[in-house]
Amino acid sequence: MRSGLEIKGALESFVQRWRGYEGSERAEAQTFLNELFACYGTNRTAAGARFEAFASSAGFMDLFWPEILIVEMKAPGVPLTKAEAQRERYWKESSNAEQGIRAARYVITCNFAQFEIWEPGAFPKAPRAVFSIDELPERYDALLFLQAPTLEPVFAEHRRALTTDAAKHMASLYTSLIDRDAAPLEEIQNFTMQAVWCLFAEDLGMLEGYPFQLTVEALLRSPDPQPARDLGFLFRVLNQKSARNRKGLLAGTRYVNGSLFAEPAEIDLNREELQHLHEACAFDWRAVDPTIFGSLMEGVLGEERRAEFGAHYTHEADILKIVTPTIVRPWRERIAATTTPQEARELLDELCAFTVLETFMPQRIQTRANYDLAA
Repeated sequence: MRSGLEIKGALESFVQRWRGYEGSERAEAQTFLNELFACYGTNRTAAGARFEAFASSAGFMDLFWPEILIVEMKAPGVPLTKAEAQRERYWKESSNAEQGIRAARYVITCNFAQFEIWEPGAFPKAPRAVFSIDELPERYDALLFLQAPTLEPVFAEHRRALTTDAAKHMASLYTSLIDRDAAPLEEIQNFTMQAVWCLFAEDLGMLEGYPFQLTVEALLRSPDPQPARDLGFLFRVLNQKSARNRKGLLAGTRYVNGSLFAEPAEIDLNREELQHLHEACAFDWRAVDPTIFGSLMEGVLGEERRAEFGAHYTHEADILKIVTPTIVRPWRERIAATTTPQEARELLDELCAFTVLETFMPQRIQTRANYDLAA
């Protein structure tokens, strides 16, 4: 699956080919859409999206991807307001109650130069995103569902800007640590992941009292800061099951299951690096989008440095290709098959005891995690 950086590169070439197109809709709409899907690494036909789908009550849809997407193309220069009636009619007729097919979640209207993305079931009065073809590479995440329907697009510009800025600070910290050889690469990677987890966990309420942020602030105030000692100690405590050492700044911490903190990173950060962490702490990480955070961090690092560091982000859609059929779907089928309270109780007990062993980043980290698949 393509990374965000690869998608942006493909879209930049796509824009060069289609910028200024002045032909007819009928002549090139299908080529345009095939190439757009391809930029996201998706084969339109294999995905199940078809051209000129016909519904007797609605007419021909330029593109119909059942339950996911409708596209209505217009000729260059035609205002997208001209697509309003078709957009609404197609969406209403895209469901089929008898066959259990839901209405498409998204509708795109496009005249080769402008895009409108609608989510009519949730927001019927206004498009979620409007942008020009020139803006497409930077707004690639608004069409993430073209890569995989399980990926949530990012429509809010402030959310994307926030995620971009957060990624810049973490990427700058990462490259600084590597450039000055602050620790072995493996430990720097551990530290970055452990820090990012803490940033998300504090704002999501999983790590009470903001111990990571307060530790960073205390280090910046200290005339003789010792980040390796203080942050390393926090990471060690997060890996402890007992209440030992959970006092003061660490009073709100609890055991983090899995082995993310099994090897607590102890790295002496300089003041500039501490400042990057401090700036990162200032963001509301509830609004930082994890779906695009890794891709944006890849982009900030740049292709050459990514190759040098061996840094690569795995999209959740890639993970779900394995997790859904082997773990999630079997459990959901068993849950759906329960018929009595006793069966449900027994299955719940079994589910609570279920442990997944996920291996990633070979020879470096093994994470054991309990998944609540019933949620």
